[in-house]
Amino acid sequence: MFNNAVIGEVRIAILFLLQKKHYWTERDKEETEVRMQGSKLYVGNLGYSATNQELEELFSAHGEVKQINIIEGKGFGFVEMSNPSEAEKAKEALDGSDFKGLTLKIDEARPPRKRGRDGRPPRRGPRRDFQRY
Repeated sequence: MFNNAVIGEVRIAILFLLQKKHYWTERDKEETEVRMQGSKLYVGNLGYSATNQELEELFSAHGEVKQINIIEGKGFGFVEMSNPSEAEKAKEALDGSDFKGLTLKIDEARPPRKRGRDGRPPRRGPRRDFQRY
């Protein structure tokens, strides 16, 4: 039913896309690496007993810390470094490291998600213009 040539081209295209994950030369690797844009870091997998002072001591070894914000009762927080290069240096050094018996997850902070009018995330399903009951 299907033309063999078309199926072959699709297979080649899929193989090409799968192989693109691998870097064939160092130049390709350098071109695809993305440098950090901001200086704010997400710090995940924090213990609930972690304090601003402890995080400042941990991160100050990798540059100047501008601000620390631990989200109470959630197990994560944010650390803002003085510039993006220091933030990247801290991320590379501390991501996966042990802090108070837990493995830290450090990544560049993303902007907050958009919220709906009522403070909840926007609906993903179809919108109903009527009340159900």
